[in-house]
Amino acid sequence: MEGNVNWIPLGILGLIVVIWATKFLTAIRLKQKLKKAWDGAPFFRKKDTEESLIDSLAYPAKGQTIDSQVDDQTWHDLALDAVFDQLNYTQSSLGAEALYQKMRLLEFQPQAQLHDLEAFFEEHPDLRLKVQVIFNQLGKKNHNMARSIVANPGKHYAGLPLYLALACLPIVCLFAIPFEPVGAITLLVISVVFNIVFSSLRNWSNKIRLDNVSYLVRIFASAERLSHLALPQQEELKQAVKPFKKTRILASVLQSPTGTSEMEIILLYLNVLFLLPQIAQVYIYNQVKAHQKEAQKLLDLLGEMEVAISLLRHKQDLEVVCQPVFTETGGIEGETLYHPLLSNPIANDVHFQKNMVISGDNASGKSTYLKTVAINAILAQGLGFAYGERLALPYGHVLTAMDVSDDIEVGDSYFITESKAILRMIQHLKELGFHYFFIDELFKGTNTIERIGSGLGIVRWLAAQNCLYMISSHDIELVAASGEVNDNYHFDSRYVDGKIVFDYQIKPGSAVTKNAVNTLESLHYPEEITQTAKDLIDQYEETGHWSLKEIEKE
Repeated sequence: MEGNVNWIPLGILGLIVVIWATKFLTAIRLKQKLKKAWDGAPFFRKKDTEESLIDSLAYPAKGQTIDSQVDDQTWHDLALDAVFDQLNYTQSSLGAEALYQKMRLLEFQPQAQLHDLEAFFEEHPDLRLKVQVIFNQLGKKNHNMARSIVANPGKHYAGLPLYLALACLPIVCLFAIPFEPVGAITLLVISVVFNIVFSSLRNWSNKIRLDNVSYLVRIFASAERLSHLALPQQEELKQAVKPFKKTRILASVLQSPTGTSEMEIILLYLNVLFLLPQIAQVYIYNQVKAHQKEAQKLLDLLGEMEVAISLLRHKQDLEVVCQPVFTETGGIEGETLYHPLLSNPIANDVHFQKNMVISGDNASGKSTYLKTVAINAILAQGLGFAYGERLALPYGHVLTAMDVSDDIEVGDSYFITESKAILRMIQHLKELGFHYFFIDELFKGTNTIERIGSGLGIVRWLAAQNCLYMISSHDIELVAASGEVNDNYHFDSRYVDGKIVFDYQIKPGSAVTKNAVNTLESLHYPEEITQTAKDLIDQYEETGHWSLKEIEKE
């Protein structure tokens, strides 16, 4: 019996060797996958939920100046969630949250540090790959609340000495077995059972905080590993991570399940046996409370670093991209801007220095043009780049009213919902700074006369405010009458061999073509319908009124 128990410590050491060997091999495989993914190979990246990303907006960097926030309506109108997914090559939730914040919480200042980091990682691919491995091992965790804990660490927590004593007891018993087998084994069994029961009860009663603190522990451990790499922020990282260097001991076992590591089951049991979540919780909360500034600095540095890598990877797939120039006055000037979500986008120049009303045929490109300019204005300010050859603009708030719909739950009609969307723009003018407004089909939810009257009232009023508006409209009368306070542009089409042909190019002046009836013809509507429509349109253009009776007389 005594001879056999002497092998127990050696068995434990062997298990440790197996764990670390498995971890080492897993890291090698991960590095290979990330390297191939950078060159375009498929690579699974778990996505953060939108709800989790929205939660992170409540905890921007302490002291950060938020000059403008992209509101929900604008985010929805421009499908910026899809743009975010296209940009998002982050390996961790911390990086995804930082990217999301930059797209929604805008600062009216150049993104100099971000550009410098992109340039650095482009010049040092080996270092970039090492950084990616560290962020991948940090991993994803929805609603991790790391930013919340750093922003509000709460009170000082006691109990750390007790947790450490309970965690060390099974280890002491193992090494005491060769000297006092019966007593040591008995105490080992008691301590293991007690720790499992105690840890399970604590996890059950305090699950949310334990889950959340585990991710923050791993963030600090990742920062400590990054501080050993020759990165531009190495000295800043070293200084900020000093109060949290001991967390690396805990972080190696406090990992979120990813399905990619053979160690996860073993680590789960180690957590319970050695009370690691409880130790981490008390230690981290106390350290963050004492060193809140350094903790926030680490979140900012790591987040910025992964955003830079993500953008660098995204731009690798783009043929045309530019760094914007910010001016003091004027509007938006751009060359060959395009929409990032279209597979074969048509590029257009932008001369948005005066208010614009854009007319044109159905499906000719008006809405896409508005969205192209608005998306690039947001990304230029938030991420420091644009989809095009050149973009110059002053900083400003971007608000849209495009994809509105009736709200059945509150009983709002389409027109009421649309009116509320535009009213929020008017009310937002109270905020300091310049404004860019984008409205697709102004007041299309009401009758023609009131639509034109209300629309002209809006453009006349907005023309006198500290803003620029870009509005699309089908109304010939509204376009013509608004020409006194804004520039008119249009998109057009050609009807060739029974088909509508678009060039999707914006042109100065009001639209001169009409394709609604041609569209019906291309869909093979009965000729009686299309001919009647043509006759009525000709009649209206001659007389200024509509009448079916006069058509019947003919």
